[in-house]
Amino acid sequence: MTHGAPTPRAADGSGTSPAGSRYAEGVRAERQAVREAVRADAFGAHVGLVVTALAVTAAVVFDEPRWYVIIAGVCAGWFTLALAVVFLRGGRGWDALRRAYIATFGWGDYVSP
Repeated sequence: MTHGAPTPRAADGSGTSPAGSRYAEGVRAERQAVREAVRADAFGAHVGLVVTALAVTAAVVFDEPRWYVIIAGVCAGWFTLALAVVFLRGGRGWDALRRAYIATFGWGDYVSP
């Protein structure tokens, strides 16, 4: 079932017109640019973990037990959720742990130079 005008066919009958091919290439390039922009790596995750550890340490030093329980709980919950998503999408073993770690603490890429 088609909606609107039929898709123009290329001269070779492949069903892909030059304009459609350029559009698909543009979409691929844009998606790749977005993936690169939001990509996090292990270094950024290490930075995020250190910043989180410093925040928990500051809460302990200033005797605010409520805050370090909240911070640790949120991090543990987010890591568990990320690990569950990685497992559901087929990740296993150390790769699954690495991907969940980066998903949890990868925001450190945005606070490091």
